[in-house]
Amino acid sequence: MEHLIFVCPSTGRAVDSGVESEIGTLLRIRQQSVRVLCPACGGWHQWAVRDAFLAKAAGDLQGADRHIA
Repeated sequence: MEHLIFVCPSTGRAVDSGVESEIGTLLRIRQQSVRVLCPACGGWHQWAVRDAFLAKAAGDLQGADRHIA
């Protein structure tokens, strides 16, 4: 399972969106977007799935806010 990691536009910090899925599913939904309450700034953001980093592919992101949104 992969976690979608996004960059908060307010703080520039990497945040774990709490969205977890298999890579095949992520490839099928890459044109979709997710709306997440950001643990870094407390605001709501809408991100395109295609703009996400994948936690496993990116390795252990130190400093990422790992919060289930």
